[in-house]
Amino acid sequence: MEKPKFPIPAGKYVVTGEREVTTILTVHPVDEQGVQRWELADSATLHDITHMPCRSARYTPAVDGQTCSPENANQALFKVAPGSVMPLVSGCSKQDYSVLIVVGVAVGNGT
Repeated sequence: MEKPKFPIPAGKYVVTGEREVTTILTVHPVDEQGVQRWELADSATLHDITHMPCRSARYTPAVDGQTCSPENANQALFKVAPGSVMPLVSGCSKQDYSVLIVVGVAVGNGT
């Protein structure tokens, strides 16, 4: 899986989790506080458009100056069940990510 690029450009994206829901994700421009708001159409939720078999997390050292290594991961906890959070790794903090599939981008997107 490709590493995501953040922040994502403002615009409209057709997104799906390859289940029942396909909808429009509107990504707003970054505001004065550096916050970028995302909005789903059709009362869709993040769960609706999350591709459940794909799991992702970013692991970083829990304490500055220490290392965070995959060698510390309990390999028995992988393969991660769809919809589950990624396992903890000793010495690491983690940020779980939802994976969604972009199937279209609006013409003139971000302009």
